[in-house]
Amino acid sequence: MPVDLESDLTRLRRELLALGAKVDQRVYAITAAILDADVEAARAIKKGDEEIDRDDLAIEEECARLLALAAPVATDLRELLAIMRISGEFERIADLCKGMSKRVIRVSSMPAVRVPETLAEMCMAVRAVFAKALRSVADTDAALAREVNADDDELDRLHKAMLVWAREEIPRDPTATNATIELLAIAQRLERTGDISVSIAGNLIYLVEGRVVRHGN
Repeated sequence: MPVDLESDLTRLRRELLALGAKVDQRVYAITAAILDADVEAARAIKKGDEEIDRDDLAIEEECARLLALAAPVATDLRELLAIMRISGEFERIADLCKGMSKRVIRVSSMPAVRVPETLAEMCMAVRAVFAKALRSVADTDAALAREVNADDDELDRLHKAMLVWAREEIPRDPTATNATIELLAIAQRLERTGDISVSIAGNLIYLVEGRVVRHGN
């Protein structure tokens, strides 16, 4: 198949943003399931991962094809590398959503536990952090991408508060120990979703500026 790099890159951008929108829906759905203890919604999220995997693989394969056949340089090369990396990050967030769905289902079969407000705050914060990272990609906005790292600091703070809550909750109510551990595991995955959102934003900055941004630099 002949290569029209400009046209192929335009199509890849559309496919990447379509994948990002699907993952955004999953982030919203899993956080709603956590907040509402919605087991049926969690089951739907658990079953719905195959489409995300297929889309990510298709993007990766097309990027590899263009890297091999089009010999891109400069901005085009950076864009292909950024698209491939961001697509993989989207897929990893979808995997985290699936993992959280399993824990929502498990908690539903356990003795009731007092769900802390901190976890609800984490759900809202992770929605905002991922949405901003996705918007920075859609708008090719490096300034917006830089805000993602600062916003993720709030998720880190809330995750630490969840650790404190778990240490206090287990001796207070030993019968809810397993449920407490599951909620803590959910919080860890929410925090990890924030970290990956930071990585997405970093890849967007790399695309725009040609500068690798890691570890908050």
